Amino acid sequence: MYLFLIILFPAALAWYLIGTDDKAAVPVVLIGALSSVLFCALKAFFSFIYHVASAAFLPDYAYILFGQTLVPVTIVYLLFFFLSRDTVSFRIKSYFPLMGSFFAVYLPYHILAGGASFYSLFELFMKPVIYLMMLVMSALCIQFVYRSFTEKNKKMKIQWISLLLASLLIPAAVETVWLLGLPVWLWLVLWLGYVFFAVCGYINAWNKDIPLKGFSVFLPDIKKLKK
Repeated sequence: MYLFLIILFPAALAWYLIGTDDKAAVPVVLIGALSSVLFCALKAFFSFIYHVASAAFLPDYAYILFGQTLVPVTIVYLLFFFLSRDTVSFRIKSYFPLMGSFFAVYLPYHILAGGASFYSLFELFMKPVIYLMMLVMSALCIQFVYRSFTEKNKKMKIQWISLLLASLLIPAAVETVWLLGLPVWLWLVLWLGYVFFAVCGYINAWNKDIPLKGFSVFLPDIKKLKK
């Protein structure tokens, strides 16, 4: 019942490590996992993780967004970024393995410790997928934000920072729609759309020379499909 929730992120990290030539990513994965254990321990000792829906979108959205996305991502990644002595490009590339290993521990803990005796399909299957896609999409956005600064492209800076924020803000909105018991088709369409764009971005990212462009990176490459 819990197998998919537990193995999804470790499987994604294994796939990442197999595909990368930089063995320095292994210590980054360990740092992410250890930081997650520490984060979970602090939450267990100093906060009450169980959350009851308030029947209002904004309070529930804020709880999910800050508690499960913005606060952990911001604290863990920024601490790593500013404390690490590696090159800036390595710190940028380390976002996915760092946060992937963090969520491999943090997300199952948050779901299992904060839920009831019965867990829904969304919690066990759909939530892990959308959070993995969030890391895929935000990792790509961070790389393009970095490129936009190195190439001094002001227009692209604005576009990619906006896309980065959107990639982090949307999963919490989808979960809030589900939590409030709104029509299934509503959160399902949002979930499918987000996953689709993230997968397209991942596929396009295989081409390391993709141009510095906006949202079209997260759309299917029609030219390749025609071929």
